[in-house]
Amino acid sequence: MPDENKNPQTTEDKAKKNIFAMTFEKLKRGKLEVRKKNLQKGSIYLIIAVLILIPYSIWFLYPQLNSYLSFNQALNSYEKQIRDNEVTVADLTKTRDLHKAAYDKEFKAEQDVLKQVFPETTEKLEVIKLMENFATQLNAEHPPFEFTSISFDQSKKENNYTVLPFQTSIHSSQSNFETFLGLIKLTGDYDPKNQDHIRLMSISNITLKYRGVDKNGVDQGVDFNVKLLAYSR
Repeated sequence: MPDENKNPQTTEDKAKKNIFAMTFEKLKRGKLEVRKKNLQKGSIYLIIAVLILIPYSIWFLYPQLNSYLSFNQALNSYEKQIRDNEVTVADLTKTRDLHKAAYDKEFKAEQDVLKQVFPETTEKLEVIKLMENFATQLNAEHPPFEFTSISFDQSKKENNYTVLPFQTSIHSSQSNFETFLGLIKLTGDYDPKNQDHIRLMSISNITLKYRGVDKNGVDQGVDFNVKLLAYSR
């Protein structure tokens, strides 16, 4: 015979299961509804945010974008100017170096000339050599031109230069005498292009004796004593 006590228990278990199933289903539907509502709210909030962001972007971000683009263009322009200036600076540096080299060369040439025409010391020996060169050249071209004596006085300091007085006795032809005077006028010529530079001198006194001509009418020349001043720094 079937057990009568088991049937009510089975029915009761089924009823409990149905209740649990319904409750779970309700909970599931409730969660779905809550999720759906939350999704709807999120969509609404998102739409509102987008609607707010669009005018904000137009009002704020668009000018900022224009400013950025303008800044970027200006930056590119500045960078181009810098590159151009670098090229210009390089060209200027090259030009400066070329001018400096030419200037240094010219300056050295002028310094060399200055050492010859306006030396730093009195250099008596150089004065003697200079006068001997005069005598050699003039005597070779139109003899005679001969030094018979030369003597020096004490050098004197005047302002920013030094004066060395000296005197010499010379026997010369008339033409060489005139040439000698012309050479003294050329002393101190400060021209780097000129290769012949003569130390700066001047005549302070000169006495002249003309010898006349011999019985054959040949010019016997002149004897002259000349006192000169040689200048130095």
